[in-house]
Amino acid sequence: MIFQNLHPQSKIWLYISPVSIDSVTKKNISSLFKDFVDDWKSHGQPVNGQLKFIKDNLLVVGADYFPDGMCGRAVDAQVRFINQINEGFNLDLLNRTNIAFVQQDSIVVHNYNNLDALIKKGSVNKSTVYCNTFSTKNSDEIYLPFGESPFSTTFFS
Repeated sequence: MIFQNLHPQSKIWLYISPVSIDSVTKKNISSLFKDFVDDWKSHGQPVNGQLKFIKDNLLVVGADYFPDGMCGRAVDAQVRFINQINEGFNLDLLNRTNIAFVQQDSIVVHNYNNLDALIKKGSVNKSTVYCNTFSTKNSDEIYLPFGESPFSTTFFS
């Protein structure tokens, strides 16, 4: 589980930054998140929100489990918060062509459009550890062999 103190079914959003997020920026983002989560509500109820940085390129937002799901306004508020972070710190978190892998214990970010070339070159293969941005629940695996990712049939069939 990504957040040990959130329910396994809790909603998560995983964002990739193509630039490393330094400790000062992490501290500033964490402070902004605290302010955001103090006012974050779903169906009028406070959202128990969590923020986590994984290595220096992944940012994960978690929202504790709501049996009836989160309301659209709460989800939209989270996206607005990420937009604020994106613009304030120039991180490119909402660029869905960013794709990340773990290589030599670091997160390496590539553009999805370059995957064919990376595979042909041998930089990425079925066993390369992929950062699974398709994760939506706290219990989901965020690291998968690329051959088990949603992209595997596109590149390895």
